[in-house]
Amino acid sequence: MSTLGQELRLFTVAEAQSMLPLVRSIVRGIVEDHSQLQQRIVEARMQHHEPSAGARDPSPARRSPAPHATESGEDAELKSRVEEAVAELAALGVEFKDFDLGLVDFPARRGQEVVHLCWKHGEERISYWHPLEEGLAGRRDLDEMVE
Repeated sequence: MSTLGQELRLFTVAEAQSMLPLVRSIVRGIVEDHSQLQQRIVEARMQHHEPSAGARDPSPARRSPAPHATESGEDAELKSRVEEAVAELAALGVEFKDFDLGLVDFPARRGQEVVHLCWKHGEERISYWHPLEEGLAGRRDLDEMVE
């Protein structure tokens, strides 16, 4: 999708493939930072539900001071990095689709139809495309697409 006032960039297969090293690097960072952020959220929830040493010993001297203050700053930094990386992809004309899969789409043209060239983190190259309305479930082999 294009943002207001920004033209939708359409990629050829060759253009998308040539951008893949940069996109791969950006997506790797997104996937790693998002995974780390999700892990921190899970750990914080687990700590919140488990009795702490302070709960057994209410002495203020034995409780650690505001453990979540530092965590929230680190969480905010991770979230900011993810948001900046997604914005960087958007500025390139690449649509980020899924944090867990590291899925991105490159808008392209197939005849008169706009489609997506589809790549996900870990794949060696762009090998699939899909119609706009079908998404990941509708991925088709790139050989079926004639530019």
